[in-house]
Amino acid sequence: MSVTRSSGANAGSDGELVACPECDALVHLFSTAAQCKQCCPRCHHTLSISGKDRLKLALPLGICAALLMLLSLYFPFMSFERAGVANQMTLLQTAWALFTDGSVLLAGLVLVFIVISPMVLVACVLLISLTLYTGRFAQLSMLAANLLYSLTSWSMVEVFIIGVFVSLVKIAGMATVELGVSLWSYLALSFALVGAISSLDKVSVWQQLARHGRLP
Repeated sequence: MSVTRSSGANAGSDGELVACPECDALVHLFSTAAQCKQCCPRCHHTLSISGKDRLKLALPLGICAALLMLLSLYFPFMSFERAGVANQMTLLQTAWALFTDGSVLLAGLVLVFIVISPMVLVACVLLISLTLYTGRFAQLSMLAANLLYSLTSWSMVEVFIIGVFVSLVKIAGMATVELGVSLWSYLALSFALVGAISSLDKVSVWQQLARHGRLP
């Protein structure tokens, strides 16, 4: 992968003009089919990691993330056994248990950030990837791209997984804990989702969607 320092606004270069998020310099980014890392000439911040091969990774990773999400919702998340009494719960039941316990706000946050948000992100990845492959649904994918890049910083999949394993340290001393298929699927989902989103370079995606949107 080559590394290129894109030209400034006064250099007269062809390409899309964007503002560097770190130093606000106006930078020309060029389109390329080869994998290439483009950096700001002033602060050297990475602005784009383009390349069609990189974009093609999003679809298989998105399909993998969708299957892992289904497994996470269907199978038990973990089970507990103490004094001969066993109990198990699914991912959705974690939010329901909080709701029935009176923690309505916390239950809502868990449902939104742990279940709904990853599902929306996976759907956006799949829609954008299908547009890049087929050239269809460009207008709808533009809305999906806006939603994807807005929600990425609010994804709490990794935070939830870390919290679960930290909690297991304390719970394991009070009861026998068995980790279910759902937990491992959700752990794998975090890697697949991060990989899919990182492969959808923002600059390259917008350039491709704009090109498909202009096609008759």
